[in-house]
Amino acid sequence: MTRIITILTFLLLTTCEVFGQTDTTFKKADHYKTKRFDVAIFPSNYLDLIPGQRFTPTRQEINQAEISLATDLKTLNNQLVNQFSTPIIHKKLHKYKRQYFGYIDKNGDRILLINCFWAKDKYDTDRWLTSRILVLDGGSYYWNVKFNLDKKQLLDLDINGYA
Repeated sequence: MTRIITILTFLLLTTCEVFGQTDTTFKKADHYKTKRFDVAIFPSNYLDLIPGQRFTPTRQEINQAEISLATDLKTLNNQLVNQFSTPIIHKKLHKYKRQYFGYIDKNGDRILLINCFWAKDKYDTDRWLTSRILVLDGGSYYWNVKFNLDKKQLLDLDINGYA
């Protein structure tokens, strides 16, 4: 019974938060594509369950994070978690599309949440520009990491498991 009450309370709070939003101008993320990466930059008014105060990352901040991904991901990925039958992420970084979300954490640091997924050309749609891609398994085809803009540091690498 307690579990049902908890679930109902969560749904009620989530529903109230969604319907309480007054800024509904979000239509599509900023699509920022270069020779090295293909990313979607989500604005602060995009609804998501990301903690803390939200902000819209700039392209210059994305460039900083992308440099860190290219140079520091291999070290952070040294244990190769969930990469025994799927790609090793730092070796195939160019194959992933990325979604960027900005927030300020409890310490006041500006954090970029970088949501990454394997770019499959034949299944590619613009959905990744309008909503966060969330998958519960899939191994290293789906992963995310955070970049602390103030400390210039990658952290909290999380690679999906397998079903």
